[in-house]
Amino acid sequence: MKKTLLVILLATLGFNANAQEKKNDNLDNFGKIELGFHGLSFGYDLPISNKFVWENAIGAGMGMSAENNSASYTLDITRPVPFFKSKLKFVYNINKRIEKEKITLNNSGNFVALQTKYSFGRGGSNTFNPAMLTEVHWGIQRSLGGNFIFNTHIGLGFVRDFDTNSTAFSPTFGLAFGYRIF
Repeated sequence: MKKTLLVILLATLGFNANAQEKKNDNLDNFGKIELGFHGLSFGYDLPISNKFVWENAIGAGMGMSAENNSASYTLDITRPVPFFKSKLKFVYNINKRIEKEKITLNNSGNFVALQTKYSFGRGGSNTFNPAMLTEVHWGIQRSLGGNFIFNTHIGLGFVRDFDTNSTAFSPTFGLAFGYRIF
């Protein structure tokens, strides 16, 4: 009986070791906290296939508005504006990174994404209106070692301001440093 338990235990440990080595061959699901130009957010990366990640986050930071076909973004550190964002990322070079034995931890790779961000605004303010930004962007995400993450993107967005009923196209840019919390 003891020999049987020992064999089962060793087989289980061997299986777990192999499973953990292979973990970086796929996209990971994890929770994270990010700080960047847009503010502070808590998000979750959920792989939905071998190359697609669905990222959702809530946070507080930059407010936005649109008027006269012009979009404006304002960051007030003392009174940040709450927001929710959802992003579908296509990590197009994940297989090439695996083949070249580059790091894929924390979903490191180049991506093209479609993102929607809803900013709740702040009452009594002309620069912090309830608004929605829908954007397409290209970006990179890299693991900085351990649980640290770097993420940046550039793209084109469409802002809809719900207070002024105005819309505008706008260039978009993002830069954030994150930490994988679970």
